Amino acid sequence: MNSGERARRGGRDVARRIVLGAGAVGAGAVVAWRIHGGSDGPAVPAPPERRRAWTYAMDGAAAGVSRLSFAGGSLYATVGGPLSVHAVSARSGRGRWVAEMSGGTPGEAELGPVTVAGGSVYAVVEGGHVHALADADGVRRWVSEPLGGGPPAAPVAVGPTVCVLMRTLTSADEAGGTRTLTDGVLCGLDAGSGRVKWRTGGHRLLLADRSRGQLIAQARGGDGLSALDAGSGERRWALPEQDTVAAGPELLYATGTGTADEVSAYDLSTGRRRWTSAAPPKDYPGAPGAYLTVSADGRTVHACDGGTGAVYAYDAMTGDRRWRITVAPPVVPAAAAAGSAVFLTSASGFGASHEPGGYLTARSAADGGRLWRTDSGDCTSAAAAARGTVLVAHGAQTWAYDAGTGAARWRVTGEPGAGDAPLTADGRLYVVTDAGIGAVAV
Repeated sequence: MNSGERARRGGRDVARRIVLGAGAVGAGAVVAWRIHGGSDGPAVPAPPERRRAWTYAMDGAAAGVSRLSFAGGSLYATVGGPLSVHAVSARSGRGRWVAEMSGGTPGEAELGPVTVAGGSVYAVVEGGHVHALADADGVRRWVSEPLGGGPPAAPVAVGPTVCVLMRTLTSADEAGGTRTLTDGVLCGLDAGSGRVKWRTGGHRLLLADRSRGQLIAQARGGDGLSALDAGSGERRWALPEQDTVAAGPELLYATGTGTADEVSAYDLSTGRRRWTSAAPPKDYPGAPGAYLTVSADGRTVHACDGGTGAVYAYDAMTGDRRWRITVAPPVVPAAAAAGSAVFLTSASGFGASHEPGGYLTARSAADGGRLWRTDSGDCTSAAAAARGTVLVAHGAQTWAYDAGTGAARWRVTGEPGAGDAPLTADGRLYVVTDAGIGAVAV
């Protein structure tokens, strides 16, 4: 599975369920965050509410926002009822355009996150239709033939090809009643027309390697990992089955399956293995391997097992282990590195809770030493770092902490709309509330 899938199956899917189940907290309704929300947990004084730079009102549709994306100075929100994409200026909060989507069962279909590339906005409806919209005004350029069904993922644009992962109808009984969906069908569409250029079955899309014009895909059923040519779907190279995957500029990093606790690096051009190093031990036999993240500068790889709290740091090019630590589990297994620190969060709902509540901690990027820890309640997202600030979701609120001290600076009512971690861009944090989309200066 890819790193995003590993995280959702591991710690962050639990965190996301907590977010979706949390009620909104008004700015003046609660003045403290209580661990577990119970009467026995210690209360942490809440920081002041941050004033929003702007709010994009959505007239009741905000409850249906499934995802926020950022590209080229705009926010793109996918909405479930009615199925639509909202394009919003990130600078002013003014709506640029709204485009309604078609396809799927009315009232039941889901709209996946969008991808913006080459002046077009691509979105997939659960019914299997891919839509291409003009980024300038939202006018529909083309709609693909129905390609399958199931919960849609974000399309992947690689050069003149748009790649989507679908489920496909493969059979029907004589009465036309029962139909079977086959998982993991990759389709490559012509970006200009929506015509299907190629399709291949039995895969899961892991990530795009745009500089080399290829996709990294995992075959279902344990048949291995492949690099596919984005234009033709042809296989360039293959590896044995891998567990978790992340990519840097030149290398692909992966943890193997089975009982071996190893992390390896492979050349993205050839698939040749560059190095192998010991990985954090698994929480239990047969568990997925440690979750991998690559630092923004591409120099460091972090491997974290959320159940055990073991975190390792490696030199990205050589595999030399720089340090290893164990923090108090459970941990949301995604490290956010910024400057001289690495930030980790804990969600008490993930794994076997060894202690009550959750926390945010900063560790030295040089040696893993503890810089600070703030027991600020259950964290329902991974951390995001921006401008000397660490941002973490706590249910229906997002809090900002000082990256140097861990002190809570401010909070805003609203949940991350970007999925696994708060969305920051151009010096602002973007959140979803009952009223719409809010922007706050970081």
